[in-house]
Amino acid sequence: MPTIERVSCQPLHVPLKSALTWGRGHELPALQHVLVRVDLSDGAIGIAEATPRPSIYGETSASVQHIIGEELAPRLQGRCLCDFESVARLSAELAHIKANNTARGALDIALHQALAQSRDQPLRDYLGGTRESLRLSSIVSTGDKDMVQSDVADAYKQGLRVFKVKIGHNILAESDNLRDLMAAFPAARFYVDANETLDIETAPQTLDALRKDGVLYCEEPLPVHRLRERSRLRRQTSMPLIADDSAFTPRELKRELDFDTFDILNIKTARTGYSQSRQMLLAAAAQGKSAMVGSQASSLLGCLQAALFASRAEVDCPSECSFYLKTDADVSHAPRIVNGAWHLEDVEAALQRFKIAIATEAQRHRG
Repeated sequence: MPTIERVSCQPLHVPLKSALTWGRGHELPALQHVLVRVDLSDGAIGIAEATPRPSIYGETSASVQHIIGEELAPRLQGRCLCDFESVARLSAELAHIKANNTARGALDIALHQALAQSRDQPLRDYLGGTRESLRLSSIVSTGDKDMVQSDVADAYKQGLRVFKVKIGHNILAESDNLRDLMAAFPAARFYVDANETLDIETAPQTLDALRKDGVLYCEEPLPVHRLRERSRLRRQTSMPLIADDSAFTPRELKRELDFDTFDILNIKTARTGYSQSRQMLLAAAAQGKSAMVGSQASSLLGCLQAALFASRAEVDCPSECSFYLKTDADVSHAPRIVNGAWHLEDVEAALQRFKIAIATEAQRHRG
């Protein structure tokens, strides 16, 4: 059995073509991420992208690097890996270090990827993926009508056909914008992310109106702490609801399932790794819930790794694995989007090229 020989990390700065905005005043001008690497004793390596979000998880690039170097890596050094469950057990031990969602999530993904390579197994097969292709969706920032139209048009030209539009500033104007988008792009489909901003009293009417207009579903319409109101809203509206911020962890997901607050689970592998993500996916599917996978505004690396997890049969909604198109980085080696989807063999090949490039660059620096 291979053992964990080395855990390392370094800053990963990725500029964006334009800032991502959402909710009430949130803005992401660039990706200040962390590249995490795991080396095994047999030469296998795993890499992953930690995506700190100070306004969501309280992490920064500096805190991720510190907690991995000072607390998490020492707990992993010399430990054996033999199967998926052994990695999941190690990840559960790391949970004793509270919070630090994306630091632990990236380590978990890197460990699984390294073990898949050690076993000479494609990562998709190792993760239990069965799909040949994956439908993609694209995140659209809040903004004025022209900005939103331009954002959708750019993504549409690149092959995307499903769009998640951020709402919550001015619902009347945003509803008009959505109707205009549907008219301008009749082959596209749209859903919305309210980021907990809708009014509790009028949310049922707002959502029913959006549903009537053709919106597929809505993510987190009400504040997470209003648990009973969210449970009641699901019974009051015809709009399928997505759980995201309300279900960061398996423990929170259990609460949401107990209160039956949602229809679709948005799993962010960047914050729950592959171990907890699989646990959550199976728990949701057991209660008849649908699922999608989000990439937490990841660069190409995170999008590829999220997509391979989304190849599991339980993931039955388009997944948000296209954010790399919003980065101002070289993505020429990304898989081609055909009819709104990635072919997953192309995703596996692109991820392998990514790993080889990073390993080569690291070797050059050490040499």
